[in-house]
Amino acid sequence: SFRRTVADRAPTLLLVSGEPGVGKSSLVAEVHKPIVASNGYFIGGKFDQLKRNVPFASLIAALRDLVRQVLTEPDNQLRQHRIRIQQALGPVGQLVVDAIPELEKLIGPQQPVPELPPLESQNRFRQAFRAFLAAFAQPEHPLCLFLDDLQWADSATLAWIEATILDRSLGPLLLICAYRDNEVSEAHPFALALERMRRGDVAIDSVFLAPLQLATTRLIVADTL
Repeated sequence: SFRRTVADRAPTLLLVSGEPGVGKSSLVAEVHKPIVASNGYFIGGKFDQLKRNVPFASLIAALRDLVRQVLTEPDNQLRQHRIRIQQALGPVGQLVVDAIPELEKLIGPQQPVPELPPLESQNRFRQAFRAFLAAFAQPEHPLCLFLDDLQWADSATLAWIEATILDRSLGPLLLICAYRDNEVSEAHPFALALERMRRGDVAIDSVFLAPLQLATTRLIVADTL
């Protein structure tokens, strides 16, 4: 999935499903190594069952991690990032700085943004975050975003995921979403969004993790002992 994302220079959605505790997060964590070796960025966020009413919480956590990674890079790379981000965000940079305070260290103080009605404000916020991602999802350093426990995702983040995956001009972004399949029914908001994405002719890959078979379990126990 990652190689195709890089080749197509367009977003890919990778779904990792299975029962609780089957090893979804552990599997995805192993992807970190080859992606970083390919000059890619790997960031992640996790949805919380008790924070389902907090919009974009896991996404913001992942992007704060991205900014912290970038701030450790050499000055010449920081200058390139600064120019790209400022061009991508334009007059709405303060929206992203409000959510990711660390970003101000990279792009400096931003102009205030005008107030809008709630619906227009939310759309502007989603567009600003897509533009921010596009500044990082570049052929020379593709971006991998891992969102865990998607069965507890808030509606605002689900709408953002759908719009982001459908945006073929975004750049090489691999979006990995892990979820408990036994908690996502056909009527679940994520299942409905996924159906719309499939109709939108986007690249969607799936990995289903079943419990370990007895023979494999014996091998693990034998190796341990």
